[in-house]
Amino acid sequence: SLKYLADAYTRFFADSENAGKPRFKARHRTVPAFTIPEAVRMDGDRLYVPKVGWLRLAGSDLYADCRPLTVRARMEGTEQHPKWYAYVCYEVPAEQVKQPAADGALGLDRNVGQATDSEGTVYAMPDTDKLDAQIARKQRELSRKQGWGPKDRRPKSNRGRRVNGQLNKLQRKGARKRDDATHQASRKLADTAHTVVVEDLNTKAMTQSAKGTVEKPGKQVKQKSGLNRSILASGWGSWERKLAYKAGELRQVNPAYTSQTCSRCGHVYRDNRPSQAVFACGACGFRANADHNAAINILARAGLPSRARFGPRDRGICTARGDPLGSSRTREQGMPTA
Repeated sequence: SLKYLADAYTRFFADSENAGKPRFKARHRTVPAFTIPEAVRMDGDRLYVPKVGWLRLAGSDLYADCRPLTVRARMEGTEQHPKWYAYVCYEVPAEQVKQPAADGALGLDRNVGQATDSEGTVYAMPDTDKLDAQIARKQRELSRKQGWGPKDRRPKSNRGRRVNGQLNKLQRKGARKRDDATHQASRKLADTAHTVVVEDLNTKAMTQSAKGTVEKPGKQVKQKSGLNRSILASGWGSWERKLAYKAGELRQVNPAYTSQTCSRCGHVYRDNRPSQAVFACGACGFRANADHNAAINILARAGLPSRARFGPRDRGICTARGDPLGSSRTREQGMPTA
């Protein structure tokens, strides 16, 4: 507990703008959790918890032959239906750690809802439309409960706390689905190529609100808010964090005009993008999936050769989906290129 307190104050003083000041624990805003810092006892699929006893763990143990160091237990779900998860940290020999590919390089174009590499493979994020609708309904239901409205200063009701727990459960489910998708995709990329090149995107600036001020109100505020939610749900930062430790090397390049540049002749023009999904060069007539073309440009901007092969009339087929011109969901939906 003292270590967590020290870490919290360290984060606060290092980045007070993003890390809030540590507060005292409260029953309704603290997630029940505890840590077994040392002398961890495990026997097969069983874990010994002090003052509780032996508990059987679900799932398979990939490091059964390694020595467990610490265990972090955390409760999820609701107070009525709690679920406990144990995160076991092992000391693993270096030869057992999965290594990235020995050579090769890939460019990765991250978009809204998917990412495409320079070989044309599409990594789609999970479809959470149904889950998002459930979250929206719970948010509306919560806003009607006593003390939970934006301007309601009355004491928070117990029914509101129950609905808030259900809402948090749905939000955690969506976060787990997105995290699992980026974990699997980043592992495939690291197994395919040693070096992965991505655009150096300023996600914080790209997702700023368009509301403006009273004197200068913003335009298309609702559309921009929806785009911001889609960008944040695509997990661009999560891609970078996972590739940074899974791949052999992660490089970042300037993102300017990667979607408007022809990967064959280098011609740069805004009208090279007749639609969100199609790239059609006005100089040489080359046509391809827009995201695939951008991923090749990202790789070339790092000074690395591309393994993609286009025939004289190739239309840049995306191998993961088989779409002749790919999907229409791209990063440039309503956003400037540079």
